[in-house]
Amino acid sequence: MDGDSVMAAMVEIEDLHWRYPTFDEAEEHPWTLKGINLRVEKGEFFGITGPSGAGKTTLCKAIMGIIPHGLKIPFGLYNHHFRGRVVVDGELVSAVDPEGNVVDGEARGRLFGRGIMSPKVGMVLQDPETQFVKMSLLHEVAFGLQLLRLPREEIEVRVRQALEMVGLGYLADDAEYIHPNDLSGGQKQRVAIASLLAMRPELLILDEPTSDLDPLGKREVIETVRMLHDEYQMTVIIVEHDPEILRRFCDRIALIEDGQVQCVDEATSFFRHMDRLERGGICRFEVSEIAYRTGIYHHGAIPITIEECLTCFPKGLDASLQPEDPRPQGEVLLEVKDLTYTYEDGTQALRGVNFQLHRGEVLALLGTNGSGKTTVAKILNGIYRPTSGTVTILGQDITRRSVRRELPRHVGYVFQNPDHQIFTRRVRDEIAYGLKNLGLSEEEIAERTVQALEAVNLTDKADEDPLFLGKGQRQRVAVASILAMRPEILIVDEPTTGQDYRMVSGIMELLENLHSQGNTVLIITHDMTLVANYCERVVVLLNGQDVFTGTPRELFGNPENLERTQLCAPQAISLSVAMRQLKEDFPLLLNKAEWIRALQTQRWV
Repeated sequence: MDGDSVMAAMVEIEDLHWRYPTFDEAEEHPWTLKGINLRVEKGEFFGITGPSGAGKTTLCKAIMGIIPHGLKIPFGLYNHHFRGRVVVDGELVSAVDPEGNVVDGEARGRLFGRGIMSPKVGMVLQDPETQFVKMSLLHEVAFGLQLLRLPREEIEVRVRQALEMVGLGYLADDAEYIHPNDLSGGQKQRVAIASLLAMRPELLILDEPTSDLDPLGKREVIETVRMLHDEYQMTVIIVEHDPEILRRFCDRIALIEDGQVQCVDEATSFFRHMDRLERGGICRFEVSEIAYRTGIYHHGAIPITIEECLTCFPKGLDASLQPEDPRPQGEVLLEVKDLTYTYEDGTQALRGVNFQLHRGEVLALLGTNGSGKTTVAKILNGIYRPTSGTVTILGQDITRRSVRRELPRHVGYVFQNPDHQIFTRRVRDEIAYGLKNLGLSEEEIAERTVQALEAVNLTDKADEDPLFLGKGQRQRVAVASILAMRPEILIVDEPTTGQDYRMVSGIMELLENLHSQGNTVLIITHDMTLVANYCERVVVLLNGQDVFTGTPRELFGNPENLERTQLCAPQAISLSVAMRQLKEDFPLLLNKAEWIRALQTQRWV
């Protein structure tokens, strides 16, 4: 924002309380929002962060007017569910007059305000599939423009511009013939963003818009939004866990915990308060955590960038402090040879993929959006049959029908979108469902269900409907339902999507414990920090082909490998690479744990 400009509020929220209605009027949910007071200036790029379940998405829906106007609340009971005021661009969106209706001597409340704020306010939801309404990419992006009754020529121009802005311009010519469901998860997210960008709202709300994108895709999408923000003076509110995106693009950041605003701070200052971030379970910069744990400061403050670290970190660490990378020792449990897959429309998703998975290792399958990772996973789980090539698991060819029938006993697959595998109305029943199909006793089913709930920290949600949980919590339900079956090979597709720092750590510790017990894990992810911290080897796909196989250190420590694979290195090893520019034999430290051990072992410049 221009500091000299006259500050005017785009969003004003006063003492906002909200709780969701229940099926039973005799019961009441606790308050989800508890006295929110917030002001977002016109033209501001405003960040919201906080742990999963803190109320971030609910707050965005209240700004949009979906809450309370889009939900069915019994007449006259509005003040039992909604209190406070929401004003957008000077226009009252929602408020309740607590004495507006008096029934039998009791004040019941009257709801007033404009309601849902489209098209002035546009909101990109956390799960893009929930906002698709059309059968083609072209009509999906054009739908909102048609509702605005724009001329056909302008609609065509805006659709193409929007697709180009989110990196999907290469699909524009065939957009009429592409169904959104045929796109990868990351591409779907871009389509959802494009459909809103095309309408050019005055306020754009993005609810974790980059959770399904690869690192380069994240940067491209947010840079696009920032460009629109700058060019059209658009106000942007973004809900995000990624500290780099929040620091780089936001003017100010609000921390939401347990339905309350804990603080609002300038972006750079926000991430220097390590105690506050740690208490809230907020993702920190790797270099900040290294500095915090080892007592290193940049001009009296915790460093948050590599540039700051280069001026205050020791540069004389001995090369012997670089650990040896583990090499696979176990037998080959899974082998993929010359694997190809072609979809019915002729799209070649895989073009001769080769890799091995050894017993007891954690292998990461990486690649940009649309590179073929999820297609490989679905073949491994027997959902798709390969066009050509072979896949053997436990020495058996999975293309044989008898082998495919037994795959669920040996291979567990956690989908990228948890809603694709959740279909019961209670969390407890969802976890127990697969166990019942294994023919286990009631006692063992109950025991495994309890263990899985504890492992993913959902014991208190056991009897709730998964559909009413946040996406991060639904992701944990999906993970728990597979973990309870104890497969020999666990395939996890984007396990940390939509999760806060604390939940990411919890799930990865859980997978690490399974690994320590001899389980074999294949992780499909865009989270490079996760790979550097937990994975022993990586296979990178690009355009349906394997282009790199090796250790995370070999991938992230070599700029040529990163360029060839179109990936980005995590911050900790990027600092090591930068240090090597100053000292050629500086150890290539892969993650924050290696950095902390090295600094505690040898502290000198």
